[in-house]
Amino acid sequence: MFTARLQQSFADHRRRAAIEFPRRGYTFGELEHSVARVAAWFERLGIEPGQRVILFTESKEPFLLGYLGAVWRGAVPLPLNPALKLAELNYFVNDSAASLLVFDARTEPVVEQFAKATEMPVQLYAAAELLAAAASATPTIRAHDPLPGDPALILYSSGTTGEPKGVVHTQANLAAAVEAIARAWRFAPDDVLANVLPLFHIHGLSFATNVSLLAGGTMLVGDSFHPVRTLDLIDRSTVFMGVPPYNYAFLKRDEFRARATGWKQLRLVTCGSAPIRAEVLPELESILGRPVINRYGMTECHVLTSLPLDGPWPHGSVGRPLAGIEVAVRRVAGVESSSPQQTENRNHHRLGARRLDPSHPSVCAPGEVGRVFARGPNLFREYWRQPEATRECFDHDGWFDTGDMGQFDDCGFLTLVGRSKDLIIVGGFNVYPAVVERVLRECPGVRDAAVVGVPDETRGERIVAFVVADDPALDAAQIRGFSRERLVDYQCPTWIEVVPELPRNAMGKVLKRELRERFAGGGVAE
Repeated sequence: MFTARLQQSFADHRRRAAIEFPRRGYTFGELEHSVARVAAWFERLGIEPGQRVILFTESKEPFLLGYLGAVWRGAVPLPLNPALKLAELNYFVNDSAASLLVFDARTEPVVEQFAKATEMPVQLYAAAELLAAAASATPTIRAHDPLPGDPALILYSSGTTGEPKGVVHTQANLAAAVEAIARAWRFAPDDVLANVLPLFHIHGLSFATNVSLLAGGTMLVGDSFHPVRTLDLIDRSTVFMGVPPYNYAFLKRDEFRARATGWKQLRLVTCGSAPIRAEVLPELESILGRPVINRYGMTECHVLTSLPLDGPWPHGSVGRPLAGIEVAVRRVAGVESSSPQQTENRNHHRLGARRLDPSHPSVCAPGEVGRVFARGPNLFREYWRQPEATRECFDHDGWFDTGDMGQFDDCGFLTLVGRSKDLIIVGGFNVYPAVVERVLRECPGVRDAAVVGVPDETRGERIVAFVVADDPALDAAQIRGFSRERLVDYQCPTWIEVVPELPRNAMGKVLKRELRERFAGGGVAE
């Protein structure tokens, strides 16, 4: 279980450096004492095991001490984005029925508004009080002894397709997920991780922080990503985890190219949370002198697949399933497969895994696009207080519908082509946005692109493209001409809008719902 693994790591690595914040560091022994004092503080405030504790801070030291202190007490930490507005905060507090909320200077104005406008029974405490408790000489408490199925963490989905849902991770599945990542990426106590990711997201909190803590490594925490200051952390690190915007920012800096030549100790660079533009990878990997390990993960499942550290590294692939995790690509009713003539049951990849039951939707053959399903001990338990939504995403054998579309190759490497909700059907033909976006980004003068489908009376849907241009002289007609030379007619955008930037969430994912809402008559149509 996660708490037991955390305790064991504290005991095994007591004198080793655990976390270094910009203003102070903690050995594993010091961290354990501080965490136990925070847990005792929660206990004095009446927080019982199973109750939700919201962490609404931009400051990472109180955030992590609060996170670990809640786990130690048996409470359920619930991280929130410090950029949330009042309406969003209201939703999360109400939906989670949280008992306590910790805020800092960044979030205090919103919390003050919340306190004046609501009668919800939630205790509100400043991060300074939590830090004071962590540093006090008050007695500590023993870690709560949870059951495997007890909730250990709730993270809300991004909400890019509707109201966010609380993803409940249990003690057992959180431990299994973290250990699978650590094995795949060979984390060891001598690893030093540079972590500048937001901690309210599963990437920075679990893929990075939890993995480092349970492996007994050292984590260098940056307040936030900065294209120069982050280089100082990587100078001292063996592992760096990033998202595409970090890499784009690096490539604009001469300092990055100069400093990267000295990173002889850097053994692992990963990138995820959003697709990285394919055209930047060769330059990035040439500068780093090593591959960027792409992977596929999500809030509900942690990391499902990863490119192997020793290769091969197929272009555009997110790799193979991690040990103990099953991934399958299936034909799903209502979505035409790209190659229906190919045979079934050749595309389910896990050593020793049994074949799917014949009652399941058929499994796609290599090269055939279908819906990605996953099963394993890493999966979340349920959506918080949404039994119907939970039932809809799991089948009777425990396979989880990720909502992503992808295809395996003959060697078992997965490539994603987009979300199933983003699939565009034009005149009966399937159009995968990732295919169109890749071509648009190859157009000279185009820096980035995103496409969405909008209703069309004659063809069902039509393709709308939003393009970010580096060349101010580039216009929609030129982009359309370029795409027509490289795409089948039904794949070509019929409406193109040049925009300053694409709307993205904190992890760099394009918010396509906003693009659909934005489409109201601008751009250039045929």
